[in-house]
Amino acid sequence: MKKPKKTIMLWGAAAVAVVGALCFPSPSSGQAAAVAAAEDPAIAQLVNEIAEQHNKIVANQQAIEVKVNGVTETLRLARIFVSRGGGKK
Repeated sequence: MKKPKKTIMLWGAAAVAVVGALCFPSPSSGQAAAVAAAEDPAIAQLVNEIAEQHNKIVANQQAIEVKVNGVTETLRLARIFVSRGGGKK
């Protein structure tokens, strides 16, 4: 059986559309915001403030994780000592 020319042309057009969509992506809103931030000094200042706040949040999260790990280790040691001591009386 031979395939009709319309089917082959349809698949070819679909392939061209997919390749075109992959090769020429449209800019996202994130890229547009970055361009706008570069043009407006007030927005650039706000972006810098947000970046500083983000860095502070990351540092605080790391400090919290260190403290939680310390408490976890203390509890682990306490359980070991309680189990060696015979437990509750």
